[in-house]
Amino acid sequence: MEMTCHQCGFTDDYQVFEYLCKNGLAACGESDLRRCPRCGTNCVFSRAESLYIEQDQLESLSRELSRFQKSDPPDILEKARKLIIHLQNMNKRWNIEGLERFLRQRQKELFF
Repeated sequence: MEMTCHQCGFTDDYQVFEYLCKNGLAACGESDLRRCPRCGTNCVFSRAESLYIEQDQLESLSRELSRFQKSDPPDILEKARKLIIHLQNMNKRWNIEGLERFLRQRQKELFF
């Protein structure tokens, strides 16, 4: 899940941001206080908010992956390969069986 520093705009996986402590109440949604590795600003990371964003990303990236063709040039197919890996890593958190089937199907169609 990605996190963006509200001060400097640095964006990366939330685990790159140093964990400081839990923030808020569990009933209001789990969040952490984390430190930006670039500027040192303390930032709040909301898991619930990040999951909604990631869900949209899964859908968008899957649509993008569906547009690749086996006849595409090698550099374009390399982008597809990286996208498949990225989606597989994201799906480790979600465990969506249909997405896993889609990724295996696209891998076979594009690379075998």
